Amino acid sequence: MALIEMHMFSETLGMEMTVNVILPQEKRPYAGDGKMKVLWLLHGGHGDETAWLRMSRIERYALEYGIAVVVPGVHHSCYTDMVHGGRFFTYVADELPKVVCHLLPQLSSAREDNYISGYSNGGYGCLRVGLARPEQYAAIGAFSAGDKSDIAFDNDGSQRARDRILLFGDGSIKNTDNDLKHLGREALVNSAVLPRVYHACGSLDPWLDLNELVRDFFTSLEGNPYDYLYHEVEGLGHTWEFWDMEIVRFLEYAGLRKEPSRFIGV
Repeated sequence: MALIEMHMFSETLGMEMTVNVILPQEKRPYAGDGKMKVLWLLHGGHGDETAWLRMSRIERYALEYGIAVVVPGVHHSCYTDMVHGGRFFTYVADELPKVVCHLLPQLSSAREDNYISGYSNGGYGCLRVGLARPEQYAAIGAFSAGDKSDIAFDNDGSQRARDRILLFGDGSIKNTDNDLKHLGREALVNSAVLPRVYHACGSLDPWLDLNELVRDFFTSLEGNPYDYLYHEVEGLGHTWEFWDMEIVRFLEYAGLRKEPSRFIGV
């Protein structure tokens, strides 16, 4: 197993960024055309590029399922092109995949081999990126993921309000590219292919109502074009116990299966 900490210069952001990559090098031969499938894994608002590595068993899962994992850090950007700040959506959606796949040519850039997932703000982020770039991802796995456009904004001078203005400005983001439901409708009209969507939330999550609004949008679409599946777990909240469990469920939903290991103790 290789764990690579990459420090790369982002032309989009104009600064150095850190990306962690897990490569289960023991898994040979690679699937398909000789390239390895890739899971792009996004952290939450209080996390960074180390959160999944420190708090979950993702390194073990990468080996078991034979998939590379790329975990970028995006600070407090919420994976959007900030009104007052960096273009983090453009970085994650457009620049990062090109740079990483160039530096690590064993990673597949084929849509059918790429998946994107995340928790909390990263759950919003993976839907934000995956729905805006449906041609890049076979499946999206969103955990504890509400739509920022459903959160009422009160410019009350609080830190929360100031942070929101940095991200989205002080106006409504309904029917903009930061509105997940808008992106979902646009992809339906404009895209030849759509990613599958797995969505999960704990019954004790303090933002369960926001997740239910996302659920209601997808389940209202005739014919279930996103092959949408919602999973609500009783007794769990906004916790790593829940997210660590759900990443495995997502990998299974995406069609990945555990592979037998040829290595003792692995």
